[in-house]
Amino acid sequence: MTSLTALTLVPVAPAIATEVAPPQTVTTTVEGLRLATDPEGADVASDLQAVEPARTEPVVTEVSFSTIGLRLPPGLEELQIRTRDLDGVWNEWLDIDRVDAVLDGPDADSPEAATAASDVTEPIWVGPSDAFQLTFDADAVTCDGCDIGDQIEAILVDTLGANESTLAKVVRHLTPRPVVAPAEATAARPTIISRAGWGANESIRRGSPSYRTPTFAVLHHTAGSNNYTRAQSAAVVRGIYHYHAQTLGWGDIGYNILVDRYGQIFEGRFGGLDRGVIGAHARGYNTGSFGVSVMGNFDIADVPSAALESVARVSAWKYDVHGIDRSASRTMTVNGTRINTFTSHRNVGQTACPGRYLYARMGHLRSRIASLATGISPAGSTRFRDVPASHPHYTAIETIAVRRITEGCAPGFYCPSDPVVRAQMASFLVRALDLPAVSGTPFRDIDSGPHASAVASLAAAGITTGCEPRRFCPNAPVTRGQMATFIARGFEVPRTPSRFPDVPRGHTHDGAIGGLVEAGIASGYRDGSFRPSQPVTRAEMAAFLARALAWAAKQA
Repeated sequence: MTSLTALTLVPVAPAIATEVAPPQTVTTTVEGLRLATDPEGADVASDLQAVEPARTEPVVTEVSFSTIGLRLPPGLEELQIRTRDLDGVWNEWLDIDRVDAVLDGPDADSPEAATAASDVTEPIWVGPSDAFQLTFDADAVTCDGCDIGDQIEAILVDTLGANESTLAKVVRHLTPRPVVAPAEATAARPTIISRAGWGANESIRRGSPSYRTPTFAVLHHTAGSNNYTRAQSAAVVRGIYHYHAQTLGWGDIGYNILVDRYGQIFEGRFGGLDRGVIGAHARGYNTGSFGVSVMGNFDIADVPSAALESVARVSAWKYDVHGIDRSASRTMTVNGTRINTFTSHRNVGQTACPGRYLYARMGHLRSRIASLATGISPAGSTRFRDVPASHPHYTAIETIAVRRITEGCAPGFYCPSDPVVRAQMASFLVRALDLPAVSGTPFRDIDSGPHASAVASLAAAGITTGCEPRRFCPNAPVTRGQMATFIARGFEVPRTPSRFPDVPRGHTHDGAIGGLVEAGIASGYRDGSFRPSQPVTRAEMAAFLARALAWAAKQA
């Protein structure tokens, strides 16, 4: 399989600096928890009639952790957990709830839904810890005769480097990473800490972002502990990211934006904050919304004013970017439910989120957003003026633009209806596959120009042999048949005979066309034909590449 390197968006600010890289995130699991005995000495696991809640024995972990979640047996929905800090002090008991598959996570028809877990709790930040203990209602467990402790698994995540060796820490400090300085805040756009800024490990992200222009916002809280320092906030976000992407199976962090109690704003889900990235924060209401989550539990504590102001400022900026009506009283109907354009998780599902104290501030936030938003879209907020959100290939074009596979045909334009020529196809593929640069060219009809290096790389990788001996025909339009062969070779898609009457056995591109159809990368027309000789437009090329990238990600 050709290696695909994850690419991140290039931040706007040009200034380059260095900083100490965040420590490596360590994730581990603990299984086979032992239940404590009751005062009479009976094993609570075998006494489901016990009046007092079941409690595990304290679990001293082999590794330190700062975020924790649990995998639960059927029927067990709510637990309490307490953790011991590295000084040996036990912290207060915290509620920890199972993820509700009806309310949380990706939409049912999204690619992430197939891998989403439903037997785990939400992650909670607990700070540097080395032990934990659980208490729960044993009567709720429905696995008759089972050892309840064996049915619970703890997922421990360390994003603070508590398990890092002294040598590793010294090396990390001696070799700081280059970073792009955050963009200066403007009257419209507040300062936002990018994914690179908070240390997102892009190698664990799965899938491709999908897009839909937002028409409303959903407010959340992350729950868990409110006891984190300003300096620990990035580690809190990293813990949520790893848990959402890997344990919950969402492929990425669910929220589009996170705000800490100190007012710091963090970029959430990958794909570009100025784009309509579909998140995984409110099942059934992700498409057409953006999710903002305040870090902490605001069912038990009031919301700091700095956090409220940042929520209002970043939401107002997003309203202007996407043209959302800023009126505080503006409502709309989504999935048969009447909601405000700035709504909360509990307004679109039976949940306590975002907590009673934050929910009580919804009116204030709506009014503040209305006063901050201008109703004027910022310059440059629309990537391509000729590709509106209603365009059938909008999502595919956004996908390859985010990955820097294309910058359009001219500033602000994509030219979706223009045919793709062979030289352009070479550049599309080289960027999509992240092929290394190659000097020289085996073709006598292309020795210079913007696509010469890409053509040479494509030839060196064995993806093209040209249109005829020693000629590449760079300006010839790419046909649907040629496109199939280019992509099948580049992404190593298995060949299979096609089923189209206009692609007979022995056709040059038969196996490639069949392979792409089998992989879901290409399809025929309603009349049953494939039309292998028909030229491919730039919009169609984006669709083929976006599907190929998604297929390759599943094979990795």
